[in-house]
Amino acid sequence: MIKLKSFLGLITTVVVLSIGLASTSGCSTTIAQETPVALVKPVIEPATETPVIEPATETPVVQPATETPVIQPATETPVIQPAAETPVIQPTAETPVIQPTPVLNAGNGTDITESQQNLLADIRSKAEQPSPGIYYIDAVTAKKLVDDTQAIFLDARYKVDWDKLHIAGSLSLPVSSVWIQTTHPEQYIDPVTVVPDKDTVIIAYCSPGCPAGLELAGELSVRGYHNLFVLIGGYLAWQDAGYAMDKQELNP
Repeated sequence: MIKLKSFLGLITTVVVLSIGLASTSGCSTTIAQETPVALVKPVIEPATETPVIEPATETPVVQPATETPVIQPATETPVIQPAAETPVIQPTAETPVIQPTPVLNAGNGTDITESQQNLLADIRSKAEQPSPGIYYIDAVTAKKLVDDTQAIFLDARYKVDWDKLHIAGSLSLPVSSVWIQTTHPEQYIDPVTVVPDKDTVIIAYCSPGCPAGLELAGELSVRGYHNLFVLIGGYLAWQDAGYAMDKQELNP
C-alpha cells in the first residue's frame, strides 16, 4: 500500500513537471514570435595584414630649364613726335589802353595832385551850392584852397573899386565887362585872356551882400570853367580874417 502511494506520487510529480514544461515551451514560442530579433551585429574582421606604403623607388628631381629665357628689348624705342606746330594764341587786333585820368591844372601850369583833388571833393561835399557847379566858401576855406591848390581870386567889382583895395594876388575881371560882349564889344573882356586854363580853381568875390561874385562865377561856368567857388562876405570877410590885402599903386 505504501509503495502504491509512492508510485502514484511519482507519477503525479512527472505529470506536473510535464505540464509545467509544456507551458514554459508555449510561452517561449509566443515571446519568440512577438519579440523582434535584433540584427546580428557584424563583426569587422581585422585585415589579415597592415598595408605598408612603399616609398617611391626614387625621389623625382626637378630639372632646371635648359636655358633662362632672356627678355629681348624692343628693336626700337618709340619716339613721341611733337605736334607739327605749337598753336600760338594770337593777341586781339588791338589791346585796349587804359587812359590815365586827366589831371586838373591849378593855374600857372601846376597840375593838381590826387590829394588836392580829394581836398576839392571834400570842400564840395560840405559847401552850399547856389548854382550847379558853383559852391559858397568862407575865408578860412578860401585860404586853404589858395595855399594847397594855388587857387586864384577874381574880383567881380568895377576896376576902380579893385584899384582902391582888393585881396592880395587877386585879378580884376568885372562881371559888367563880360556882359557887354554884344552891346559894347570894345569894352568886352574875354575871361580866357585873364585865366587861360579852364581847370584853374577860381574864387570869385565882390563886396559884402553884392551878387557880382556869384554872377561872375555863373558866366565862367557857361564858358567851360568848372572849379568855381564864391567867397561869402566878399573881400571884407577876407580882411576881417586877418589875411593879406593890397591896393593898386596909382601914378601921381
